[in-house]
Amino acid sequence: MRAVVCVPGGTEVTDVPDPVPGVGEVVVAVEACGLCGSDVHAVAAGFARPGQILGHEFSGRIAETGRGVTGWQAGQAVAVNPLGSCGTCRACGGGVPFRCDAMPNLGISAPGAFAQFAAVPQAQLVALPDGLPVEVGAHAEPLAVALQAVSQAGAGPGDAVLVYGVGPIGLSVIMALRLAGVDAIVAAGRSAGRRAAAARVGAGVVIDTRQVGVTEYATQAGLRFTAAIECSGAPGSVAEALGLLEPGGSCVEVALTSEDAAVPLLRMVGDGLRLSGTCAFSNPAYEAAVGHLAAGRVPAADLISERVSLADTPAALVRLRAPGDLVKILTRPGQ
Repeated sequence: MRAVVCVPGGTEVTDVPDPVPGVGEVVVAVEACGLCGSDVHAVAAGFARPGQILGHEFSGRIAETGRGVTGWQAGQAVAVNPLGSCGTCRACGGGVPFRCDAMPNLGISAPGAFAQFAAVPQAQLVALPDGLPVEVGAHAEPLAVALQAVSQAGAGPGDAVLVYGVGPIGLSVIMALRLAGVDAIVAAGRSAGRRAAAARVGAGVVIDTRQVGVTEYATQAGLRFTAAIECSGAPGSVAEALGLLEPGGSCVEVALTSEDAAVPLLRMVGDGLRLSGTCAFSNPAYEAAVGHLAAGRVPAADLISERVSLADTPAALVRLRAPGDLVKILTRPGQ
């Protein structure tokens, strides 16, 4: 099969052996896979190991079933939860299967979906309803990340929430906030295309952080936030967000960042603030994401800027380093 493989300095499209389903596994013919910011960063920073196949936001149809697979059949449309889970270790029991040492994560520690086919444990499949475009399932992973973050923030009706960063995860967080009944959403970011997308998917106010700072806006508006969800990884954003919370407020860090953030401990204690981190999701959050997408409750398809072939995926990963007006790119390995 053809696949996008990591090589020193970037990625390239090459032939690799077709995956063979193991016991309890299926092979999925990949129909769509999102190009995640973590993929872009891993390639740009040289973190991806040579030979690795990235791609963890995907859906497709079952091409082959392995021994011991029950309840699934060839041709069935599925969304794929990339996170493996043994279901018994402390990480899985604590709701963070991403940290399970017993099971690999597709597109991260196991071959992913920047390829024509991917081997998937049957426990990580979620069926897509008949008639739903299979591509829709590729939006489930980022939406699941967002649902987890919103749940962790405890945001709901009547709250004012700051979303710091309007990349695909920040935009998914805005959609998840609307699902949670939050109407007062302030989004902050730099990309013109992604700021426009933030307004389309539900942010009431969108700040161009190149023109006005978040603190400056909040001060002028006399606004304090019930919650802040930090999706940018911009230096100083966590400290700034904590400074804009009302008593009892919550800040959730979603972006993967190496910053050692300054934390105002006195105010955290005095005002009862909460700071937590999440970069993934629980299995129920993924299943809920598929349900919302299947029911048409979120405009996830509106985020797609381009659909590219597998051959054009390496160039797309480079273009997303400086996205400009690009919001979301999907690779379609069958093109």
